[in-house]
Amino acid sequence: MKVFIGNSPTEAHIVQQQLEQEGILCEVRGEGVYTLRSEVPFDENTLPYVWLIDHRQIVKAKAIITEWQQQLKSDTERSEWVCPSCHEVNEAQFGACWRCQTLAPREVLPI
Repeated sequence: MKVFIGNSPTEAHIVQQQLEQEGILCEVRGEGVYTLRSEVPFDENTLPYVWLIDHRQIVKAKAIITEWQQQLKSDTERSEWVCPSCHEVNEAQFGACWRCQTLAPREVLPI
């Protein structure tokens, strides 16, 4: 059962790994067709997808995917942050300062 359609093979594999960490058996399919996208029409059928092995795990899988998508969205909406220790500017996706490894403040304020 197709549970997730990725925009790239990388995205599909990230979701697959997220699901497998929670004990959900799945695999990425459609990677071969993705490489032909310049030769075939662009549509949902040419994108890689995550195939759920046990359809009884669909509810849990969808919940994990939704949580991952929400986290991804909140990460992209956040602004850069300034390290409270060394005052280095860090990109929003970093959970620790790239220079001194100090953890990002819980409430990241825009700079």
